[in-house]
Amino acid sequence: MIFFLRRCEILLSLISSPLRKDGSFHSRGVRFLFWLFGFAFCVAAYLVMLRLLGLDLLAHSPYDSYTLQAMRWREGEIALKENIPYLELAVYEGRYWVSFPPFPAVPMYLLTFVFGDLTPSRVVVLCYWLASYCVAFHLAGRMKASAASSMLWAVLAVCGCNLFEVCLFGDVWNMAQALCLLLSLSAVDLLAGESRTEWGFGLFCLALSVGCRPFQAFYVLPAVYWTAVRVWKEEPKIAVFLRRMTALLAAPALFAALLCFYNWYRFGNIFEFGHNYLPEFAEQSEYGQFSFHYMGQHFRDILRMPWWENGYLRFPTAYGFAFWLANPIFVLAVLRIPQGFLWKKKWQLTDTLLIISLTVHFLALLMHKSFGGWQFGTRYLCDLEAWLLLFCLRRDETVRFWEGPVFLWAVAFNLYGAWAFHTLG
Repeated sequence: MIFFLRRCEILLSLISSPLRKDGSFHSRGVRFLFWLFGFAFCVAAYLVMLRLLGLDLLAHSPYDSYTLQAMRWREGEIALKENIPYLELAVYEGRYWVSFPPFPAVPMYLLTFVFGDLTPSRVVVLCYWLASYCVAFHLAGRMKASAASSMLWAVLAVCGCNLFEVCLFGDVWNMAQALCLLLSLSAVDLLAGESRTEWGFGLFCLALSVGCRPFQAFYVLPAVYWTAVRVWKEEPKIAVFLRRMTALLAAPALFAALLCFYNWYRFGNIFEFGHNYLPEFAEQSEYGQFSFHYMGQHFRDILRMPWWENGYLRFPTAYGFAFWLANPIFVLAVLRIPQGFLWKKKWQLTDTLLIISLTVHFLALLMHKSFGGWQFGTRYLCDLEAWLLLFCLRRDETVRFWEGPVFLWAVAFNLYGAWAFHTLG
């Protein structure tokens, strides 16, 4: 597959190169064609899966808590009017609150002025998902990947992990993860840019991603350090460095302050998003929302293998299964770590901080009571995707020959898995 794509890239270069002697069109034209091919594949895979599962693309999800929150904002309120039993609502001081980080409600707030309380939830998630493909493709190009490699990395980021199944639905959980991926990829892409303006927007996107999935805060350290190193190289003077870093961090810090104030206003705690006030944690959990007690069982769960039954590959339906099968980018990232030690000129402190952040994030997720509950694959681990992609591309921007089958497996497994999980039960 990789061999075929690269031969196609060479052929397209030969065809298009006469059109512009300086080669500029040929480079952009080839990349556009590969981007278009990957984009069309993603759209086709998504629409076919909707058809197979009998899902309506334009439907509003009854589990879209963010639209409910947006409608309350329009009324000048935050708490919901009543309890809705099938939603994860926090109960605090006799009132009902959306127990998720609030930023995904902001785009829905804008959409309510057009659609009212029947926003097209699934279309919104689809847009986040397709935009993630585009950003991942651009990121790979920034890291000097060829057009074919960029397309493969981008397809892997959205179709080669169980986020594909997540993004088939417009529920509150799905929307938060889809927007988190888009913002995380945008942060990584902008931080990989060449100008301070891009770095500033990258840090701001990282802050917004925390407003979708709070554990994205684990990547603040590598992101700020990576930025600080390049700011210092521009002009190594303390006063100039501090002034520029302050300017870059001002907008993210302001958003973080607003997020903390929002939490304090609702729950009297700047770090509380509401999950501790869900009935399952307030009334039924001996160890609370996070505990080392959960780690052993969760780790055993995410190593479970699927099995064959009546001619079909079947999967556990709750608490995850073999995460490396559903998210092979973990395998690719681990196998690329030795590169840093074999070619030390490629290994930097930023890479070490990335590894630390990814590891801490992984372990923190294992401490969560539910670890995602009912799900295909291990959906919480999709929150690591953007930063794993960055790590892989920092090690080597190309797709190696032996990695080609891994890419194909990742996409085929997740497309089949999304169908089988919802069809076979």
